[in-house]
Amino acid sequence: MKRTIFSWVCPLLILLAFTLPGCSAKSAATAEQFQEAAEEIGYTVEEQDAGSFESYHLASKEDSTISFYVCSSEQDAKSALVNLKSNLPSDVTPEHIDSSYYSRYTAETEDTYYSIIRMGNTVMASAVELSEKENVESIAKALGY
Repeated sequence: MKRTIFSWVCPLLILLAFTLPGCSAKSAATAEQFQEAAEEIGYTVEEQDAGSFESYHLASKEDSTISFYVCSSEQDAKSALVNLKSNLPSDVTPEHIDSSYYSRYTAETEDTYYSIIRMGNTVMASAVELSEKENVESIAKALGY
């Protein structure tokens, strides 16, 4: 009986040892990772005057811009998210996911796609033409957002 239980439990523990490391928590991207992901799909990225942020990068292509903020703390990033969210048009009701480490607000109008994503102490925000929606989502996916 002892041998049967051991032969059943041992493979299960080995399986868990190989699968659980893939379930690690997401981590916030760096400004360099944002720049690399945006440039890969044709955006030009420039570092802007950071003001109260640690860094602020603006990716642009034609009439589309995507902002990436690195804040001093998660609390500062949450404040930035609230501020950006308050700038959304009043007729837009964003879909959202909100947790202590990750928040995502997205919305669409007839011609504009809005996205505000916070992870840890970073925030990525965009208000682009609907034709650029896939590009914004591509950058978010590349960053693990």
